Amino acid sequence: MGRKSIFFGFYKGLGDFVSDSKIIEYFYRNGFDVSIAVADWLGELAEFTFPEAEIIKYKNGKELFNRKYEYDYIFLSPNYLHPINVNYKSLLLYLIKYWAVRKNKEKNSVIIKPSYWDLFNYYLNLRKTFLNEHFFYMSYKLVRKHFKDLPDIVSDINQDNKKKKTIKRVFIFPFSGFKPKDYPVERYIKIAEHLKDKYNLNTTFFVVPKDREKIKNIEKEFKVESKSLVELAKMFTENDLVICSDSGPGHLAIHFGANAVILYSTTSPEKYKPIGKGIAIPLKSKGKIEEIDYNEVLKKIEENFILGE
Repeated sequence: MGRKSIFFGFYKGLGDFVSDSKIIEYFYRNGFDVSIAVADWLGELAEFTFPEAEIIKYKNGKELFNRKYEYDYIFLSPNYLHPINVNYKSLLLYLIKYWAVRKNKEKNSVIIKPSYWDLFNYYLNLRKTFLNEHFFYMSYKLVRKHFKDLPDIVSDINQDNKKKKTIKRVFIFPFSGFKPKDYPVERYIKIAEHLKDKYNLNTTFFVVPKDREKIKNIEKEFKVESKSLVELAKMFTENDLVICSDSGPGHLAIHFGANAVILYSTTSPEKYKPIGKGIAIPLKSKGKIEEIDYNEVLKKIEENFILGE
């Protein structure tokens, strides 16, 4: 019997891709020819994470309609299916991609996706399904429906590690790309100042180049840098602490072994908390994200980590 092939797609968000990486890794390490479709800006990270896989980079959905899907298994990640009151278009976009794949797949290819009944129950909130769970488990349980012998590939994930990590470097990612998620920059500055004054911990602010102008006034006091996703992945260690809102850098940090305090407002930590090797500490606002007092953030940091030793 020849090698089996499996396709994973379609990943537009960093958190979505990183969340499914543990599942992809299982097939990557166990004799499957793996192909992964990611938005072009994620291509370099996907190539770094899975150097022997076929990485398919796309700029827009039209490119996906012109492909032939010649794989034994086609896994359509459900983890960007958001509740209808957050993003009503996500279900339609998911189904369009499914129909495109179905039209262009090999005759015997198996498409791994939620059933219409699962989707119907999830979006109308009629019955709880695996789609209501944490978005890693959405994918994990969907895969297990087709691969009954799939082992417990999450047992080594350090999501409940109670041992405190010593923090020697602090990184703040002030911008998420979605303004309602962004915590006020001046509060991040207060956090950084406190960590410097009390624990002699220096903070680096990371921004994409287009956002650098927004915080140029703090460059005399704090280092401000721009790095690629791969550079960040190589940089993270278990002695690093990332502070950010619910966004890609938190997922990237936890996946590659760093730790994070993550601020939530419009999204739920129960569903979107990063899972990986590092320790993720959520802090949820009852309303808008600016309602979180920066002293609450400092309290979470001081309670959960050893600082500056």
